[in-house]
Amino acid sequence: MGPQAAAVAIAIPITAILGFVGMMIILRKFDNDEKMALIEKGLALPEKQGSKVNPASALRWGCLFVGVGLGIFVANMIASVKSDTEALYPALIMIFGGLGLLISYYVQFKLDEKNK
Repeated sequence: MGPQAAAVAIAIPITAILGFVGMMIILRKFDNDEKMALIEKGLALPEKQGSKVNPASALRWGCLFVGVGLGIFVANMIASVKSDTEALYPALIMIFGGLGLLISYYVQFKLDEKNK
């Protein structure tokens, strides 16, 4: 690697970090200017909305990851016995991930029926 390539390899991350920091500073300044303009006009500042956890989303992601983990585990078990396992991992990950999503849908459906 030549000296120019090394300089470029160092300059790219530095430029990206400086760009990100600069963007954050500019966004904070505009947010502060907006709040100051509202205060000068005598208007009330908008209240911050707290982030709420969606239980249905947490259930969906949890079931998906459990299904993917189960798919990897089953694929690993089969691969230890069988030698030709090219498409085994992607297939079982998709199958068990899909089953996890179906289970999350069924559980959420039952919970929604119960809460009505």
